[in-house]
Amino acid sequence: MKHPSVIYVLLCCQFLATFGVMVLIPVMPLYLEKLAGDTNATMIWSSIALAAPAIGGILSAPLLGRLADRWGYRPILFLALGGFCVSLLLMSFAGTLAQFLAARLLLGFCGISLVITAYTAHMAEPSGKGMLLGRLQSAVALACLSGPLLGGLFMDRWGMESLLNMTAAMTCIALVAAALCLHDISAHSRHQDKPEPPLLKRWFYQWRTLSWLAAGALAQGGAFALVTCFALYVSELGNLLFPPATTTGVLHALAWAATFLAGSYWGKRNDRGEARDSFIMASAGCGGAILAMLYADSLWLLAFLRLIQGFCLAALTQAVIYVISNQVNAGHQGQAIGTANSILVAGQLIGPLAVAAVYPLFQASGAMAVSAGLFLAASLLLITNKHFTYSTCTEATKL
Repeated sequence: MKHPSVIYVLLCCQFLATFGVMVLIPVMPLYLEKLAGDTNATMIWSSIALAAPAIGGILSAPLLGRLADRWGYRPILFLALGGFCVSLLLMSFAGTLAQFLAARLLLGFCGISLVITAYTAHMAEPSGKGMLLGRLQSAVALACLSGPLLGGLFMDRWGMESLLNMTAAMTCIALVAAALCLHDISAHSRHQDKPEPPLLKRWFYQWRTLSWLAAGALAQGGAFALVTCFALYVSELGNLLFPPATTTGVLHALAWAATFLAGSYWGKRNDRGEARDSFIMASAGCGGAILAMLYADSLWLLAFLRLIQGFCLAALTQAVIYVISNQVNAGHQGQAIGTANSILVAGQLIGPLAVAAVYPLFQASGAMAVSAGLFLAASLLLITNKHFTYSTCTEATKL
């Protein structure tokens, strides 16, 4: 990708894709009160609404990736952006709970983040792919930092509908910019002399592939377990300078700020061939930082550990996508990345379920330990991966 305008358009699209999902995260129960009617059921419906995009993404990601390989990435990106814009408008104008949940499900089915990631991996020069994926990770972190903050502000002052409509309008602008700046090179036309066939299954069932996908799913589980239990852990601490909710928000913001700053650093390491070592070190760093939080005796130390954890978190998803995209030829990258994305999103369900099982017995400290354990398990899995040897694949499953 030699043209800066292409990179900036993709980064803006990635920011909007994550921002549109994140704006409702902290205020979902409040937003659904007027739709659910029954206040007692609001939390249940909020959990379903929060999970709906993930469910849609799990189901649609492999299909979207396969369509991108077959039809080209540019039209699929336009389709995803258009569907994303429609889903935001439907959420804004939803008059019933069923309509809102359907819009959230459509949000996930659009798979816009997947399509952007696959497009970037497809178009990037091999020597700079890691750097570009790292910048996409920074765009995600910036949206995760700003989305909840602006969501809460608009909910209190101007209404969430205004923010959803503004995000939809910005997505339309991004769609026009993409149409003007992005150019698709068909994977099929670039690889007509290479076999296309069903050897992708052979790639998927290799231990190297499965270990990377499992490690990524465990790391995602650890991250979402931390999100689930961290507020509970902070609320159990004493001698806080600020109320627990404010303290939790600030500490989350610090972690995402570190993730934003670290994205390009880990991407450069991937370009140097250090993706596996980076993942092992970063996942272990996340787990170690979370375990150390259990013994932190001051808010400042807790903040420092969240910075370390956020810095390390930036390495994980992009390393998995980088390695997976390099294991297949260009004609199969969309399907491979789509499959990886489905497994990573499915891994996000591991953490909250583990926290729900452990919390009644061991309270927030036990749930934090589970989060750390998932990160450490991901690191150990790839350490064992280093001791296996792999046969060289054919062009259709190129490693």
